[in-house]
Amino acid sequence: MESHLCLQRKRDHARERMLRMTTTKRRTLTKDQVSQFIRDGFVVVEDLLNADEISALASRADLIASGKADHVSAGTVQLEKPFREGDTDVEDRVMSTRKLAHIVPEDEILRAHATNSKIVDVIADLLDSDDITLYGDQLFMKPPHHGSAKEWHQDSASFKNIFPMDLVSAWAAIDNATIDNGCLWMVPGSHRWAIIPESSRPTIEGQFGEEYPTIPVPLRSGSVSFHHSLTYHASGPNTTDTRRRGYATHYMRSTSINDQAIENAPSVTGFTHVRGRRFPDTVSDEVLEV
Repeated sequence: MESHLCLQRKRDHARERMLRMTTTKRRTLTKDQVSQFIRDGFVVVEDLLNADEISALASRADLIASGKADHVSAGTVQLEKPFREGDTDVEDRVMSTRKLAHIVPEDEILRAHATNSKIVDVIADLLDSDDITLYGDQLFMKPPHHGSAKEWHQDSASFKNIFPMDLVSAWAAIDNATIDNGCLWMVPGSHRWAIIPESSRPTIEGQFGEEYPTIPVPLRSGSVSFHHSLTYHASGPNTTDTRRRGYATHYMRSTSINDQAIENAPSVTGFTHVRGRRFPDTVSDEVLEV
């Protein structure tokens, strides 16, 4: 186990590298879009993905959720709670699945999405870097009537071993995401709050008050929402007859540090190199070769 001082020095060096490499070059976003992300902690890019790209995602999501994708580990699939706990019989695996996680290393279709230049160019603008590594990915199935709510949370609470805490998630709408079928909700500006202890998190019904309004982020199929890993967000239940599938990919600078000395740090099985250079003594050392 590395000493606290050694790990702190690594974090400081990572921050210095990030600052030295910061540029003002924009690859695809407008100045206003970058400014919105800096101000609010999220930005939406409408119709970023075309029909063929969405069709490929949708087909692969259903194949993996069905349990018929032999190349994907069974442990990546999590059922909705009533099915998981045996309260309701599983008659259709696809319509019973809550989410699928960390599939990119095992699946070429999802890997193609995670490395799609349309998405990665936006990430590069928001991270202000062309040296990018994928932390992980999650497919949210949110089936009709059974799709459960996700409480208010910050992604960095799950990525708390990664420093700096400024990862960016790209949430791609496979189906139209509406208020009724469980679209994302955001608290603008909450990425400036730092980490909030889990015991202090409000429920999906909770209100932040007039000072911190919550806003829904409905998306058309093919649109992508990008949010900071400290931005407070949630999603409601799916109370409709329609599906609400979404695919989230989580990106960080390749100069970031994975500090496994953090208490209850998640067990990371490896990251995916996306673009640019790799650096010693950083997350680049833990990239899976696929």
